[in-house]
Amino acid sequence: MPDARKHLSVLASEWEGCTKCSLGEHREKTGGSFVFGEGAPRSIMLIGEGPGRVEEAEGRPFCGPSGQLLRGVLNKLGVTQYYLSNCVSCRSCSIVTNPDGTPMLKKFGGRTPQPLYRDEPPTPPQVAACRPRLLEEIYIVDPVVIVALGAQAATALAQESVAILSERGKERTIEVPGAAFKASLTDKRGVWMRKSGGQTAYPVVENTVRYLMIPTLHPAFIMRKLADRGQNSPFRQFVNDLRSAARVYERYMLEAFGVEPTGASNVSDDEVMQDNSEQENIDYE
Repeated sequence: MPDARKHLSVLASEWEGCTKCSLGEHREKTGGSFVFGEGAPRSIMLIGEGPGRVEEAEGRPFCGPSGQLLRGVLNKLGVTQYYLSNCVSCRSCSIVTNPDGTPMLKKFGGRTPQPLYRDEPPTPPQVAACRPRLLEEIYIVDPVVIVALGAQAATALAQESVAILSERGKERTIEVPGAAFKASLTDKRGVWMRKSGGQTAYPVVENTVRYLMIPTLHPAFIMRKLADRGQNSPFRQFVNDLRSAARVYERYMLEAFGVEPTGASNVSDDEVMQDNSEQENIDYE
């Protein structure tokens, strides 16, 4: 059962050697890193699909090119309190082969050529295997608002298919398992005490906690569309969705602690885009 008193480092240690799916087995075989979340609890939690090549090498979420774009936009919007994680904590990828079937090799950072792997979306069984870790991580982080980065993250959190291009920016509520139990009310009469065979029973179910979620486009998708400078471009949509999450957090801080918003979230899309224009020329493999 989830325990809000558990430290995130304890949860990470419980999962870092996980081989419940083929991603963990591949991580162990190749010496890759288990990539756990990082950041500030009780803030804005951003959840992606899974770590890529740079994240696997560094052992940190969103530290590659697309992560730099994400962090850059958050910084420009004045968002300093956030937590980053993924649906799976191990890299999902497959080896790239030459026409003759041999592994394609590539140099990374001047090192000896290594087999080239292509990132792939984790499969539903892989996401399911890591889901208990993700849900407990959410419960411990206890975010004010969750931003789902991409269709797969949004679908995994909502537990139903999310068409990200049409549903991005639309707030919805998700539930994660919580501590303790609550009464299991009957559907028809709405009562919790039941009698059967002369015995009285008080059925209970595990408690759940609700969180606000805003789905948006994945920053890797944004990087492929940076040349689009139109008024409804993917980049502008992405910025607007992150701005919405920032304003939810600002409203919470104002109402709960009397902290006045800085107004940084009102920076224009053009200003944010200008500061991230150099990302267009990055080879993010």
